[in-house]
Amino acid sequence: MTYTEAKEAIESSDRATLESALAEFDEEIVLAAIACSINLSDIGEAYQGRHASDEDFAQQLCEDVGEIPKDFPAYIRIDWERTARNIMMDYSEDNGHYFRNL
Repeated sequence: MTYTEAKEAIESSDRATLESALAEFDEEIVLAAIACSINLSDIGEAYQGRHASDEDFAQQLCEDVGEIPKDFPAYIRIDWERTARNIMMDYSEDNGHYFRNL
């Protein structure tokens, strides 16, 4: 993200929205949201956390929503790279911070 893009994103929000976002989230998360074209007022709904990779994010997401049964057989392997590619169509990432596209 360029300085101009960040400035435009911040200017498109009102001061109260920016202050609210910065009060609730770290500056790094707010900057990542701006880079991912997330409206500052939507960060709370869109933010999915910080993860080391798309594959880690996809695995955590699938585990959190219960898509992987507790008794999943150990001999079955999930292709997390391919799963992540599919999941990332609905998500954005910047500097390890993941957001659901609203």
